[in-house]
Amino acid sequence: TDELTVWTPTLEKIDRALELWEKRSPTMEGRKLIVQMFVGGMTQYKTKVQGMPEKVKERLIKRIRKFMWADKTQAPVNTETLYAPKSDHFRHPLRPVS
Repeated sequence: TDELTVWTPTLEKIDRALELWEKRSPTMEGRKLIVQMFVGGMTQYKTKVQGMPEKVKERLIKRIRKFMWADKTQAPVNTETLYAPKSDHFRHPLRPVS
């Protein structure tokens, strides 16, 4: 669809950035910051201006999970914990919003 076509260059750019960072083996805290800077930074304006199609949102969530868990087949924590509000005991990565 046209909506997805508009987002394709941004999604490819995010994939390339995360692939480069993955080679550095960042810590969980580092991964969180990378997601905030790159995924958040590359999508925030376009989402505000054009909105984010559901398919793009789903693809970003999948990509973030893959990056956060370093391709582990099973996530160390469940999604609810990952998206839980920030507290003194837990820091959560950016959750893409549409």
